[in-house]
Amino acid sequence: MDMKRVSKYMWLVFLFCATVVPFYGCASENAAAAPKIGNPLPDFELKDLNGTVHTLKQYAGKIVVLEMCSMECPWSKGADPHLVALSKKHADDGVVFLGIDSHFGHTVEAIKDYAEKNGKSYPILKDVDNKFADAVGAKTTPEVYVVDKEGKLAYHGAFDNRQQETQEGDKAYVADAIAALLAGNAPDPSEAKSWGCSIKRK
Repeated sequence: MDMKRVSKYMWLVFLFCATVVPFYGCASENAAAAPKIGNPLPDFELKDLNGTVHTLKQYAGKIVVLEMCSMECPWSKGADPHLVALSKKHADDGVVFLGIDSHFGHTVEAIKDYAEKNGKSYPILKDVDNKFADAVGAKTTPEVYVVDKEGKLAYHGAFDNRQQETQEGDKAYVADAIAALLAGNAPDPSEAKSWGCSIKRK
């Protein structure tokens, strides 16, 4: 085998993952396929930035919005104000918003500092070693999973259909999914291609 050719190939793969895939990312070898709509989402046991443990099971009976987030990705940062506004809009409806940071190298202290400075008011959980991201096949930030009151995945994908980091799109996928579930209906669409930056895995 030509080792020079292999080395060149590996370098190209690395370059592709690092620079050409800001939108779809390079999945971990251990990452599962994304759960199917209508199936239960895997449970988790993750600590927030204050050390409090959260599980999906503890929010049974509530609509839960899980946002794969990043304090560095411009797309994730651009969506943050809109996610926070949506969480506040539905606070009285009992809808639970949780951010999940699965990025290798993001410390709890740095995430907490970012959240405080940028008014990200709902809990952010640290996914150590990206185990939950792998369990649900998450690739980008932001990537959103909306879980219904029975713990089943009702919507998965992009927050909206924006074309720029900070500008809201005209199709509010997550907002529409929440509204549909509150009205007792299934979200339509239930899936939309996510955009953003790749999750930097261990």
